[in-house]
Amino acid sequence: MKRKIVFVIESLHLGGAEKSLVTLLQNLDAAVYDVELLTIVEGGFFKDKVPAWVRWEVIPSAPITVYQRITYFLQKKLSRNKHHAQILWPIIAMNYTRRTKKYDVAIAYGQGFPTYFVNQKLIANKKYSWLNTDYTKAGYQIQSDYSVYPNFNKIIAVSDEAKESFLEVLSHIGKTLEVEVIKDISDTIWILEQANSQLKFRFDSKKINIVSVGRLAASKSFGLAIEACKLLKEKNIPIAWYIVGEGSERNFLQSKIDRLNLSTDMHLLGADTNPYPYMKACDIYVQTSLFEGLGLTVIEASILQKPIVCTNFPTAYGILKDGETGLIAEMTAESISENIERLIVNVNLRNQLVKNLSLQENYDKEKSLQQINDLLN
Repeated sequence: MKRKIVFVIESLHLGGAEKSLVTLLQNLDAAVYDVELLTIVEGGFFKDKVPAWVRWEVIPSAPITVYQRITYFLQKKLSRNKHHAQILWPIIAMNYTRRTKKYDVAIAYGQGFPTYFVNQKLIANKKYSWLNTDYTKAGYQIQSDYSVYPNFNKIIAVSDEAKESFLEVLSHIGKTLEVEVIKDISDTIWILEQANSQLKFRFDSKKINIVSVGRLAASKSFGLAIEACKLLKEKNIPIAWYIVGEGSERNFLQSKIDRLNLSTDMHLLGADTNPYPYMKACDIYVQTSLFEGLGLTVIEASILQKPIVCTNFPTAYGILKDGETGLIAEMTAESISENIERLIVNVNLRNQLVKNLSLQENYDKEKSLQQINDLLN
């Protein structure tokens, strides 16, 4: 008999956790597992990537009332240090019905809403909660969540750094929990195949073409990228910088680009479910994040053997060796621009980074799939 598994994630919109989950579903065995996918939000960029054999449902809920909206607004004013999910869920939890179906395994594929929903609204023999981010830097408060996490059989962090961050914050309240590290899955063969797709426009061969990929959100710090672009332009270094992604900071970033007279140098391309042709065709890949749960796009750029500059968020050091497989910059526009310039000027360094990446062997996918299959069985 097939194992009944349910995954819960907030949405299938563009993001590392969403991409990782879809890749995981594509690599599960339909002959072994009966899989359901529940999302809180309808649609998303990755909806067409969900395998046909996976049953996908948007979780039904009662409409949010005016009273609930006012309560949330007041609570948000009073609880500035809490993540918005920690404030909103207690207010709207009653809008969701507890499901009567029993699963073998229920997985909350993300902190916040998925974890709260699996904890309160699903019945399963085993429950696991995924940590896809740096818990503290993402704005969560452990005092609000500690009563939730002990109800799970195990907590899964996507990196050693995400695990340590969570354990450290637990230690502040004198508690500890079992946390296992299972890295997000990157499918090398699939990435290489997708990268061979046709580019939607031609890069400027007279310029150094830089690509960054990520949500237009504060945590990705693309404002630093714009400032670094300005510094490079002031040195008359011919670059064209393309950001593939969409998000709430688009207007802010575009106005900054316009204000600094970078409209011919810095380009917001919007979201694309297949960013890999851009990554493959670029001269340099740059990631300017303030923090990452793991850093999937940096892993993907390394799979495509691109010269990489990324900021020194903690998980960067688990992906790159500074000066050997990439350059790790400080979180300043000056440091980012200096490292980009270093790659532009020093062709030998650029070539050496690419060569070193080509010699890397990555078995993370196989290891992660084995760990996940162990959990599911």
